[in-house]
Amino acid sequence: MKKYLLFFLILCVMAIWSCHKSNSSGSSSGSGYYVSSATSITAGTKIVDSFDYDSAHRLTQFIQTKYDTSTGTPVLTVASTQFTLAAGTTPPTGYVYSINGNTLVHTLSYDNQSRIIKDTCPTTGFVAYFTYPNGNIATTVLFDGTAIDNQIDTLYISGGNVATANTWLPNNAGTADSLQGSLKFGYSGLANPMYHSTITNSIGPLLYILTVDGLSGGMDPVSQKASNSLSGKIDGLPQGVTISFSQSTDSKGRLSVLSASVFGIGETILFNYY
Repeated sequence: MKKYLLFFLILCVMAIWSCHKSNSSGSSSGSGYYVSSATSITAGTKIVDSFDYDSAHRLTQFIQTKYDTSTGTPVLTVASTQFTLAAGTTPPTGYVYSINGNTLVHTLSYDNQSRIIKDTCPTTGFVAYFTYPNGNIATTVLFDGTAIDNQIDTLYISGGNVATANTWLPNNAGTADSLQGSLKFGYSGLANPMYHSTITNSIGPLLYILTVDGLSGGMDPVSQKASNSLSGKIDGLPQGVTISFSQSTDSKGRLSVLSASVFGIGETILFNYY
């Protein structure tokens, strides 16, 4: 099931997909820094997204750790993605995903622009398709390989950022999917800590799926800029309300804190860098 509330309520959720520019091998086009962790804190819960890179600045692993801060159970769940990387600067050929003691091997495919187009897991039948219509991003996830259990996301890109994100989920068997959420985002002039063209352009959409269908959290590996507002329609978000995000920077001018609150419910995301 998709984890809407936490990820959508504060993050500019669309991690993934902004810019579709050509890759520049090994160099980072983005904030100029690489994030080591993004920690999302809400009442009773803390989720830590951790990242490691190789010498070519390719992402080698992405780990999500969910903590229960209210009952004394320190770690609830750990979801680990270990990427399979060949020599050089090419994107990963696959990954090993582990959660709750289960380990699954996935294979990745790319187009001639090194953008991900397919993610498959032979063990479960899982398959995800990624397309890029008119410079936007569309993902179709078949959780068991059939259309019965599916998820469709469309990210509309404007100025290198996700302007609108729509999500469709299935109804009863034999009926068309329903639009479950439509969100609009505003952006500041601050660089998005997660954005690097070589990572975003190749596996950004995959990271988005791993986040929203994993443990949620505070990651946006897609938009070039950091989001400063959110509005639209989705469960848990009052219609007609625009949520503004407060942004703080560190001594180097990098985004260090992103926070928001609506009706007394708040979330804070803390960014740390290598």
